[in-house]
Amino acid sequence: MVNWDRLTLAFRIPAFRWIWASSLAGAAGFQPFMIGQGWLLWELTASPFMVGLAPALGAASNLILNPFWGLMSDRLDRRKLMIVSQSVMGLAILVLGILVVNDMVQIWHVLILSVIQRMGMSLQRTAGKPFTFSVVGRKAFMNATAAHFLTSQGAGLVGPISAGFIIKSFGTGYLFLILGFIILMGVLALFRVQSVPIKNRATKSFIQDFREALKFVKNDTSLRAILWTVLVTESLGYSTWSMFPVVAVSLLGGDSVTLGLLGTFRGLGGVLGALSVSSFGDIKLKGSILWGGAFLFGLALIAFSFSRDAYLSYALVSCIGIVAVIYDIQANTLLLSLCPEEMRGRIMAIYGIVMTGIGFGSLGMGAVAGWLGVNWAIFGGGSLVTTNALAHMHMAPVVNRQAQKD
Repeated sequence: MVNWDRLTLAFRIPAFRWIWASSLAGAAGFQPFMIGQGWLLWELTASPFMVGLAPALGAASNLILNPFWGLMSDRLDRRKLMIVSQSVMGLAILVLGILVVNDMVQIWHVLILSVIQRMGMSLQRTAGKPFTFSVVGRKAFMNATAAHFLTSQGAGLVGPISAGFIIKSFGTGYLFLILGFIILMGVLALFRVQSVPIKNRATKSFIQDFREALKFVKNDTSLRAILWTVLVTESLGYSTWSMFPVVAVSLLGGDSVTLGLLGTFRGLGGVLGALSVSSFGDIKLKGSILWGGAFLFGLALIAFSFSRDAYLSYALVSCIGIVAVIYDIQANTLLLSLCPEEMRGRIMAIYGIVMTGIGFGSLGMGAVAGWLGVNWAIFGGGSLVTTNALAHMHMAPVVNRQAQKD
């Protein structure tokens, strides 16, 4: 039986409801955008490498800029940073839509606007998660994180199949116009939220402040283990999403609707995973669930790599969605719970740098897929994710105790 008190814990806070509404709009735009971007590049080039190049370039820009985003988040008004970042995301997608509709789009347009969109998303994540923590507090933060994942996965449930049908009926240009408008509408919700002052703001030079955060992570064994697991799991596991256009066409013999259904069933699994975490309230064994989820994620990817049947693939990506979201919620909750408030922006920046592995992983996936085949690229990624999770499983009891103490 669902425990509604636990499920709606963060939603009792009015400010969080507006933050969540903004997150919903952003997720509703971003999830289908990734589908549309991959499909557009596939149409323009028919190259798995080019499909993976766009997220890789976005990752490269974030690798450079994330330290600045983190320092800005620990110095400036995080709510205002969220407004600016989401506006940039929406405008970049709108411009791409205008170019496609007017038959003016070139490959370099897609790549540059993808970088700009990723920059906005990176700043949004770096400022948004610490701001949410400040609004809801430690006890409700895991529930709030699960609620945010519920929006992104819910959008992943409806968005990809909707994107597939819109692309098939009207083309990618009109898809981008709709998505840009939705994201910009979400900005309005943030104007209903009051800013939360940061205690003990970072006041040293940019280099000194970021070096302080790096030293903090270096001296904390738990944070190091979590961040390394995030690096491996995101870069070798989550980068699989960028290969969905290739899987849909080359392995499953489908089209844009098949592509949309892959994303939709992954979103369905993500919704189930987020709901399961929310319904349990403040889970104690966060470390065990983190590495256990990563292990199962890798196994599910291995199974997915062998599938040539569309219906079996839909079932497998649903399983992938469940375990991936359960793992991811624990990683986000632990990273912000195990560090002081005044350093959360910089810790999220380091997390963002690690997350750039998705983009570089997408590039590697594209290269391996072009060389050996997309099935072997996914198999290799899943195998390494599973191996890494097993190698770090001994850290779970330590992280469990530390999370309960804090």
